Amino acid sequence: MQRDALLTQDELDFIQNMQHNPQLNVRDATSSLLVNGGSQIRDLLTRLAAHEQVTIQANFENQQMTFPLHLVEDEFHAMHLRLGVPSIYEDGPMIRPWRLALEEPVALENAKGQPGTMWVHEISFKGVLLEVRNKTKAPKHFALWFSPSGYERIALRGTFERETEQGFYAYELSQSDTDETERLRQYILQQHRLTHPALHI
Repeated sequence: MQRDALLTQDELDFIQNMQHNPQLNVRDATSSLLVNGGSQIRDLLTRLAAHEQVTIQANFENQQMTFPLHLVEDEFHAMHLRLGVPSIYEDGPMIRPWRLALEEPVALENAKGQPGTMWVHEISFKGVLLEVRNKTKAPKHFALWFSPSGYERIALRGTFERETEQGFYAYELSQSDTDETERLRQYILQQHRLTHPALHI
């Protein structure tokens, strides 16, 4: 290489490697949506998304995913339809939110990050199945933090629903913060990808 070159050979190799890395050149398919179907359909979807909740539903095997459509404004003030993080359901005698069964229970934490007596065994975007340890009574409501390994912690608010035959406690989640709801849905989606990799290829 010439002495006055701006980049070393290692730097050039790194840049070329990044340009040809297929992982870096793939657009996030769930973030934007191109609607082909004429201006009338696009205008109708845009009007509906501006005033009502619009979703796209996909069914596969015994599960279904419901993607919300959001109307977003870009930096040029143009409006676009964007897919949100899906809600995942499973079919059965009743359609219910897909539950992630944790390999190891995770203790819910207080605001200071200290683990308490409530341990998560299963979680969905709508509810959580808890074990209550140290012979403490299950509360009617809780507002604690779910901190799975490798993920940013997520605030959870739960209301007691019932005790199961196995001695666990089912709580309905009622997230007041939309950012926390999206983070929980994102976590569930990431875990669904790991559990069903063939579906997410």
